[in-house]
Amino acid sequence: MAWFQHFKLQIHAYIYSQKIQSSYLSMAMDSKACSLFPFELWEEILCRVPTKSLLRFKLTCKRWRTLLQDKRFIYKHLTFLQEQIIRTNHMVKIINPVIQDYSSLSLPFEFQFKPEIHNMVHCDGLLLCILESGSIAVWNPCLNHVRWVKSMVSSPVCCFYGIGYNSLCRDGYKILRFMNSVFTNNNAKIDIYELNSNSWKTFTLSLDWHVVSHCRGVSLKGNMYWIAKRNRKSDIFIQSFNFSTETFEPLCSFPFEYVVASDVVTLSTFRRDNLSLLHQCKETAKIEIWVTNKVKNGEIISWSKFFNVTRPDLPILCADGTIASPVHFIDKKNRIVVCCEEVLEDENNVCVNIYLIEDGEVRRQYEIERHQRGFSWPFISGYAYLPSLVPVPT
Repeated sequence: MAWFQHFKLQIHAYIYSQKIQSSYLSMAMDSKACSLFPFELWEEILCRVPTKSLLRFKLTCKRWRTLLQDKRFIYKHLTFLQEQIIRTNHMVKIINPVIQDYSSLSLPFEFQFKPEIHNMVHCDGLLLCILESGSIAVWNPCLNHVRWVKSMVSSPVCCFYGIGYNSLCRDGYKILRFMNSVFTNNNAKIDIYELNSNSWKTFTLSLDWHVVSHCRGVSLKGNMYWIAKRNRKSDIFIQSFNFSTETFEPLCSFPFEYVVASDVVTLSTFRRDNLSLLHQCKETAKIEIWVTNKVKNGEIISWSKFFNVTRPDLPILCADGTIASPVHFIDKKNRIVVCCEEVLEDENNVCVNIYLIEDGEVRRQYEIERHQRGFSWPFISGYAYLPSLVPVPT
């Protein structure tokens, strides 16, 4: 089967270099062409095809349509995807900085004529959307599918949210909602919603910590992670929520000294298995990236410094409280992708920019938009997002 392996490698190279165009794949889907190669080979090829292209071919071949709806294939395809940046206001803006692709779409009909999206949490291509009114929805932008989550009570603004799944059931997605303990005298009401059973359950916990409000949480391998601080202490650490055991689990401290009032820190995922921290010192503007060497059973084993850069042309990621917090991720070529707001010369307006930072080079890829300073909505630069085939649970 040496020819099979050689041909597969050639196909992979073509796909990654984008030499296979939609017209070629359309011809390849002809029943005669499909019969020339083992179906396992086509599956390996399709796993590496961008999601938008796959969606165009669902109606062409029944066998491929069945494959594209198979859970095993969907999650296998998910492992090959590269993060992108998604931002919503009156439009949906999706940016792939790696290939410099930009698309602007209308918001789904379900979100139109509604209060704007206040916050989002990403998991497997699904976006948990919290509207300004407190309404909750789960949305897959790639499939253009929205599901509203019925809540017994309206959600206070000071609530934090998470989305993940039980380790025994990959598609058993759950939603977490809890109030910051600094507003509840350490007693926090915890709400968990199971999408498959369409049911809520509520309990109360005593929490001696609170989420650092300007640091967003991330979902990784079914669990949620936040940057947190002890209520009566100065120590900063990573806090997790395990959706399998439905318990909060404090993890390790930061690998660097962090001054909350001045330094910039953002949390992200790394290679689907680990966490990454971007740290910019306000005094020097130096940017460091730290990654976990391993996250096992929700526990961080150790940190290592992945990247650091000091240059005069580095963006100042967050100058004050009137501009949005940045977002970052590490692409497959180990470049740092940063989306941030920057104050313009008139000091009354800001622009939202995307940067690629690598050893010896800082490149501004896109200016997404401009708006008045202090009127960013949502009050974040964007979200890291995977355009996946994962269906919204019904």
